[in-house]
Amino acid sequence: MDFSTILGLIALAALISLGIATDQITSSLVNLHGVGVVLGGTFVAMLINTPLKYLVKSVTELKSLMLDDETVHLQQALPVLVSLAEQCRMRGLSALRDADKNVANGFLARVADAALEYNDFNFVKQVMEQEINQAADDMNEVANVYRTMSILAPMFGLLGTLIGIIGVLKQLSDPENVGPAMGVAITSAFYGILLANMVCVPIAGKIRARIWLRVKLKSMILEGILEIMKGSIPLVVERRLQAYLG
Repeated sequence: MDFSTILGLIALAALISLGIATDQITSSLVNLHGVGVVLGGTFVAMLINTPLKYLVKSVTELKSLMLDDETVHLQQALPVLVSLAEQCRMRGLSALRDADKNVANGFLARVADAALEYNDFNFVKQVMEQEINQAADDMNEVANVYRTMSILAPMFGLLGTLIGIIGVLKQLSDPENVGPAMGVAITSAFYGILLANMVCVPIAGKIRARIWLRVKLKSMILEGILEIMKGSIPLVVERRLQAYLG
């Protein structure tokens, strides 16, 4: 579980509760027109801008952001690789068939299978590095979904404000309604800025960090298997892989 994400959500809930308790957040901030313009406009723009594959993945990835901690996977992978090196030292490369299929979403098993099938150090290195880079590129596109939303949301908030101001100008002959109408108009910009800075930017940043943690994990696994293919003793394998935990 990623405690920083959980703590961030708890802190956000606490800030909202404090705002309500101190009357800083009141019913005057409720503006369904603004919500509709910001959310609806951003959603439609993203449908036009982004392939559906990445839109779906940007939603499914949220569960992983909250529940998975990639640093834990790094720490857990090291003893698995050292144990695998010990088995291969005793039984040969055939021990790679016993590689844990759950490590790094099956990446360890795929590298082990490639090592067994081709038994070519350079070929295995090239193919698996290509897989690592492709997975990182795909995840970067998911992060770009939220980066793009962080740009679009304030713009649609401003659009909602402009639409609201047009309504205000129509009521200039009625001074008593100008103030409330202006307040409603400005809340659209508030929604856009809030969505961008409290949701989209933090999620994009979290995904960016996850990309490099996953690259580090997979690189560690690949180097471990390559060291095993070279016949390195388990102690050497462990020492080389410890650098990834620094």
